[in-house]
Amino acid sequence: MTERRGPWTRHGRVPLCATPRLNAYRDEVTLPHGERGTYEWVQVPDQVRVAAFVNGGLLVIEQYHYLAGQMWQLPGGAVDPADRGSRTAAQRELAEETGYLAGRWSDRGSLYALPGLTPARVHLWSTIDPTPSDAAPEPAEADLEVRHITLDEALFAVRDGRLRCAASAALVMMLSLERRP
Repeated sequence: MTERRGPWTRHGRVPLCATPRLNAYRDEVTLPHGERGTYEWVQVPDQVRVAAFVNGGLLVIEQYHYLAGQMWQLPGGAVDPADRGSRTAAQRELAEETGYLAGRWSDRGSLYALPGLTPARVHLWSTIDPTPSDAAPEPAEADLEVRHITLDEALFAVRDGRLRCAASAALVMMLSLERRP
């Protein structure tokens, strides 16, 4: 099974690990400079991040992550196989983490957060004036705290390191640029 990928050629694939959260592979490749080698990579579900504006303020999550520590980020999580696309996942994650539903949704594109490690994308969404309801965070999110801040404060939080999720930071900066004349 030979497959060309730009200047790369894949000759085969060996599965290294399979868990409910990820699959790891080692591909046998010819590198762009013509030498044979291997390329290890990880398959994980796509993710979503949501910029939700409530009464002019932005909803931000503060949470401790097992690997990265305490941080602020926009609501979000994995796109599940049962989701009918990234918008469904974004709506589900916003409702679970913050309790907010509906609103006026806009697709803000997607990013490759770690393109050298995984083809997974982070889909970016925004919603304006969602309706409050009851949050239903997962057990691992028991420490999750929802903050209402201004977009300017979110931008400063990116700069000073409180908002350290890369996709959240990109979406905050994108929305900040859109507001400028």
